[in-house]
Amino acid sequence: MDTLMKQPIILSLLFSLFGPVGLIQIFAETNQSTVTIWRNLLQQQSDSVVWISATVRIELSSGGRSFPPSERKLETLGTVLGKDGLIVLSLNGIDPTHSILAQMRGNGNVNVNYTEVLILRPDGTEIAADFLLKDEDLDLAFVRPSNKEQGVVHSPAFRDIEYDFSYSPDIQPLDEVVSLGKLGRNLFRKSTLQRGWVNAVIRKPRDYYVVENVTPGTPVFDHLGRWIGISAFRKEGGKPSGVITVPAKDVMEIAQQVRERTN
Repeated sequence: MDTLMKQPIILSLLFSLFGPVGLIQIFAETNQSTVTIWRNLLQQQSDSVVWISATVRIELSSGGRSFPPSERKLETLGTVLGKDGLIVLSLNGIDPTHSILAQMRGNGNVNVNYTEVLILRPDGTEIAADFLLKDEDLDLAFVRPSNKEQGVVHSPAFRDIEYDFSYSPDIQPLDEVVSLGKLGRNLFRKSTLQRGWVNAVIRKPRDYYVVENVTPGTPVFDHLGRWIGISAFRKEGGKPSGVITVPAKDVMEIAQQVRERTN
């Protein structure tokens, strides 16, 4: 039986068994249970989300003319994927290429080099990191603590996101979700919960979710607190055109490829 046909039958059965007051109480308790699960995420996994600082050297040319190089310092959120400190983030957060091209008249070439990448710890200290790989189509980038810093990631100040490889999420439009994040420096980088909902599930040409009210680079969880994906920008013509959530399975598969290429 179709899911949409089952729902009215289930609701009618619940109504006949518990009445309107009892039904309201059931839904209230279910909602409270979900909120409790999400608040536990904040307590248990908030340090799996970190701020990444990147200093980039920008070389720009247009119309056969080269301009003097410049530097920018950018910050964006990332999610720790493993005990080795591998972190995934939204490439757009540390790559100013598209914002520069949007301001130019006519065609131009932008070359971005990462001169310094830092992982900003909750206690205010910094860990030097290496920029490993970028996937421009999915708007994902991967960084990891430099070899000389490898041992630091086992500090209690950092933890990797919990992922169940056996879990195949059945995400549907209007499902409520939540994402973990952190506020900016002016608000003491306080950890946050951001409640959202699924607008659409895309299956072709590849799987991803369209989730409302999420921040690129942050992990998204379902109503039971299970990690379902990483938010990133959807590209159109090479430019960010909207925010999507890349499924956790895909993120972890790419992460494994990164490890195999860089270890």
